[in-house]
Amino acid sequence: MMQGAAVYELHFRAPLHIGERGIGQEETRDFVPADTLFSALCTLWAFLHGESALNELLARYRDEGREPFFLTSAFPFAGEIRFYPKPLRPPDTSLEFAKRWKSIRWVSERVFQAYLNGEPIRLEAESQQPPGESRRLLLQDGKILIHPDDWQALQAFWNYEADDLRIYEVATVPRVTLDRISNASQIWLFSEVHFTQGCGLWFGTVFGETGYQQPFEACLRLLGDTGLGGERNAGRGLFNFERREWTLHSPSTASRFVTLSPWLPANTEQLGWLRAEGSAYELTLKRGWLGSPHASNLRRKEVWMIGEGSVIAHPPEFRAGQLVNLQPDGASHPAYRYGYAFPVGVK
Repeated sequence: MMQGAAVYELHFRAPLHIGERGIGQEETRDFVPADTLFSALCTLWAFLHGESALNELLARYRDEGREPFFLTSAFPFAGEIRFYPKPLRPPDTSLEFAKRWKSIRWVSERVFQAYLNGEPIRLEAESQQPPGESRRLLLQDGKILIHPDDWQALQAFWNYEADDLRIYEVATVPRVTLDRISNASQIWLFSEVHFTQGCGLWFGTVFGETGYQQPFEACLRLLGDTGLGGERNAGRGLFNFERREWTLHSPSTASRFVTLSPWLPANTEQLGWLRAEGSAYELTLKRGWLGSPHASNLRRKEVWMIGEGSVIAHPPEFRAGQLVNLQPDGASHPAYRYGYAFPVGVK
């Protein structure tokens, strides 16, 4: 069981664009990685509390046991139901189950809890249903797996035209730009996420010291007023937030963990965990522009990280990972990327 953990629910007042690999802005993520969230908060930490306060915050991560806070990535929620990344190692070894498990993107908290405890997970509802009802467990075009007990709470977010759950929609909008020299027009595509009312993104936080909660929330409040992600100057990514307590029961004798944030192993020992039997992970390429006003025209150096939902065959360790400096040539200051795992133990 995690003690002292909190959830922040982000209720978006405008569409969200989080850059994805591709040409231009035609792709967007439907969640916010922890490293993206951390970078945005650090930029505002310097703005609100000063450069020296940010340097002190970052320095504490180099002193084991004094880390100010750890973050998960921000995942979808609908009302009271939170969703988690699907663990990459299927709970059932049968070929048919594994094939269907592969197409799932998110699982509800009840399903995730069952996975942690090693309990059976169903992909289909029981055959005996009330007349006229079809309580499917795979929703949102098969990307979301829910527990049967989640069904009633999600009816407020049901799209009757699509006959499916709709927590969010991804809209691709054509736009036109004019060449500054020739005045020729060119069409380009822009994608953004629209959340259904009562839905949004949530992320979990564990604070090393309670004194960091107030300045953290001040930065988060300013982030909500200035925008998260791309196209902030056009009003994208605005949100309000609510803080809730968070208790997730993890087995006391866990031999593996699922990470809820991108992870960058800090040494050869941690890299060795990936080769252990029972590990299942995927790599994700991290790149992008600096958010600092002093170097916003520069790209960070690229790095490969272990993606959310990866299952690592090692007991959970909360300080596994690192802050890595990806300062590009020409930048006047370091460019740290957050790479700490947020480990949840698996039986």
